[in-house]
Amino acid sequence: MFSARASSVAWPLFGYFFFFCSLNGAMVPYISMYYRSIDLTGSEIGRIMSILTLSTILVPHFWGWLTTRLGLPKLSLQIATGGTFIAVIPFYFAQDYETFWVITFILALFYSALMPLADSLALRSIRGLGVPYTRIRAGGSLGYICAVTLCGYLISTLGVGVIVPLMIIGITIAFIMTFFLKEKPIPLDKGKSTGSFWSLFRLKEVRFFLLIAFLSYMAHAPFNVFIALHLSNSGYSGEQIGLLISFGVVIEIVLFLFFGNIVKQFSAVHIVALCFVLGICRWFLVGWYAESLAVVLITQLAHCITFALFHMVSIEQVHRLFPEKYAAQGQTMYSAFAIGLGGGSGMILSGYIWELAGGEGVFTFAAIISALALVTLLVNQLD
Repeated sequence: MFSARASSVAWPLFGYFFFFCSLNGAMVPYISMYYRSIDLTGSEIGRIMSILTLSTILVPHFWGWLTTRLGLPKLSLQIATGGTFIAVIPFYFAQDYETFWVITFILALFYSALMPLADSLALRSIRGLGVPYTRIRAGGSLGYICAVTLCGYLISTLGVGVIVPLMIIGITIAFIMTFFLKEKPIPLDKGKSTGSFWSLFRLKEVRFFLLIAFLSYMAHAPFNVFIALHLSNSGYSGEQIGLLISFGVVIEIVLFLFFGNIVKQFSAVHIVALCFVLGICRWFLVGWYAESLAVVLITQLAHCITFALFHMVSIEQVHRLFPEKYAAQGQTMYSAFAIGLGGGSGMILSGYIWELAGGEGVFTFAAIISALALVTLLVNQLD
């Protein structure tokens, strides 16, 4: 999969994404089931999980500054990964909303930096090696699949108590993998400004891209928080839920591995419009017809478009809109607006909607946000 020249750089990155995303695979779809088992309410679950995404509004800016200051992106990633490892351990002992809120806040100070730091390090490390970023990112998708499938099976056999131990295992191995990454230091140039958040934000094209990313991640927030609970309430076992979530990510891997260069041949606007059209259909169907296995399979098949394809286009847009000296700020800005504001506010709203209208209401909300994003995109093209 990687050439001999690139393998020493690419495989450790692939491995890091694999184990970091295995943490996500155990935590993101299933932690709401664990919270529910200790009698937290839907709004409490939404507020706790939103901390991790809302933190990306501000926290990654510190890590971007630290990376620029040190000129050592690998070291920054090691510190953030080690901090995440330490912060996850107390989840094994916590039992009430207040404690989970505090330890999640501490976790967010490190966890929210991992993806932008890893993306930035990967893009910098593979430059000139002929390795598509999507092929590195496929390691994350594969790790997510393995964790989702394993966790679903173990929940069916052992109960929801297995979720936190699997989270700890994933981040532990990810931390170990950071020591195998190849460092490519950033040249320190203290005589020149590295740019500022607001100078980049003034560009109209940048602001519109961030708005579209904000809406996309808001639409996916109900899926990230409540899909396992929704499918469980619809009669699926933990093992079935794991397999269904994994099915969507399997197709995502195919997209990352074999279509990374092909999608560059198409207009970004047309691709993003397709993502939102399928998003409208996906969220409506999973909300109202989740009892049908065929419907859930179809909606999971669409995951490779609504999430993976959109992510591929977004990374390309960040790379296009921000030159190398602004790469850290660009990745940070994208994380802040898309994952932080979009995903975080979507999670909070989803928690309250879940209490009022259940899974049907939550995923109808996601479909409405996708429709709003599509209209925003089309109106902008008419200007």
